[in-house]
Formats: sequence, structure tokens, C-alpha cells
Amino acid sequence: MKKFITAAAVIAAMGALTFSAYADVNVHVTISDQDGRLVVADEPVSVSDKDGDGALTINDALIATHDMYYSQEAAGGYEAVNGDYGLSINKLWGVENGGSYGYYLNNASAWSLTDPVNEGDHLNAFIYTDLTAWSDKYCYFDKYDYISDTGDVELTLSAADFDADWNPITVPVEGAEITVNNEKVGAKTDADGKVTLKFTGDGEYLISAASDTQTLVPPVTKITVQIAANEEPAQEVSAAETTAAPADTKGSPDTGIADAAVISGIAVLAAGAVVISKKRK
Repeated sequence: MKKFITAAAVIAAMGALTFSAYADVNVHVTISDQDGRLVVADEPVSVSDKDGDGALTINDALIATHDMYYSQEAAGGYEAVNGDYGLSINKLWGVENGGSYGYYLNNASAWSLTDPVNEGDHLNAFIYTDLTAWSDKYCYFDKYDYISDTGDVELTLSAADFDADWNPITVPVEGAEITVNNEKVGAKTDADGKVTLKFTGDGEYLISAASDTQTLVPPVTKITVQIAANEEPAQEVSAAETTAAPADTKGSPDTGIADAAVISGIAVLAAGAVVISKKRK
């Protein structure tokens, strides 16, 4: 009996360790469809071991995202299959196109759907829109979920590319038109990929970009503006400061000295008037 209890305790402890090792994590997920439209934009997704492989992976994050945001959940919108190159996407956001998908984890090209995800990671998955020249260019801003207490925000837009020897490099994206909450704002990135935005109202803003000359995978960042929180509150005037204020023309309590002089003058005039009146009598 003692041996049985000991064994049960060990198993329970191992189970607890396994559970704690794979506790849910929150991942920010972005997905763009076959038309280059954002269908999920930097949304927090709680990721658990959906596929039961004993790890929290990109595959789990994409299953969870479809469960949360796709109309038919993961069963209708997402599928992964094992092939010659391991586990790969066969369907994304309801689209099957023979494997023309991409996904980046923290703006770095992932090796596999089985790559692990951690708390606070950013995952961006997309469907290629150009199935002929494969010109879709993954790009990203240099800030994640940025908070500004002034309303002034400078962003740099970069893209993943390759040099002449097909080594991966990063290049600035020039001439990309910025959108704020899916509306064009008349701002474009310069030759260094930089753009400066000015926000005048508090709130959360979704920033992305598009180009007439390049096929961009929509970049996403969220800007939270908190100007009001940074403003100094109005100073309260103490009673001591109030009594020390300059006199006004209405004889307020602040003008106690001036009012006493006036009252004394009136009293002297009144006394003189009484004396004159008596002499006349």
C-alpha cells in the first residue's frame, strides 16, 4: 500500500510539472488573406497545446487563432499536414492554394510550424497574393504596441530580402503609404523607411502600410496615445495663497487693510458733520 501511495504521488508530481511546463501563453497574432487584407491584426491569443504534441508551437497558435476569429473555427479555416519538409500549412483562413503561405515569429522567418512560442511573442502569417512571381515582401515596423505620452511617433518600416547570393538581409521600405485605423493619412516612408506621425487625441491606433510599387505583406503595430495622462494637473490654491492675493476693486476679503482705511475715513467725516451741525444750531 505504501509503495502504491508513493508511486501515485510521483505520478501526480510529474503531471503537475508537465502541466506547469506547458501552461497557456499569450501570443499576438496577425493574419492577412489572399487579397492582402488584414483579417486578424495584432490580436492577443491564448495558446495551449492544441495538437497534443507536448509543446506550445506556432501550429498551436494558428489553431487557437482560427478557433477565436475564423467564422467556422479551426476545423473550417486551418489545416496543417506532415510532408517532405515536416509539418506545413495546407489551409490558412479557409484558403487552400498548394502551400503558398508564409509565417514569421518576432519578425524572423520561422523554420517550422513546430517552432516554440513564448509569452508575448508576435506571430504573423499570410497567404501569398502573387502566385506567379512570388513578389510578396514581408515587412514590419520597428515598434511593437508602442505607448506615446506626447502624440509624436516615429516608425521605421523594414522588409525581409535577399542579397545577390541569396543570403537573408533587411532593407528599408521607401514610399509606403501609412494607414491609421485602415484609413490613409497622407504620410509615406522616406528612403530610410522612416515616417513621423502626430496624434492629437488619446486612444489606440492600428498602424499599417501599403505600396503601389511593391507587394507588401501588411505590417502592423498598435500605438496607444496617452497625452492626458502626461499632463500636469491644475494646482489647487491654498487658503494662505488666497488671503495673500492682491486687492481688487470690489473690496473682497483680500482687501482688509484698504477697507479699514476707508471705514476710518468715513467715520472722521461723519464726526465732522456732527460738529458742524451743532455749531449752526
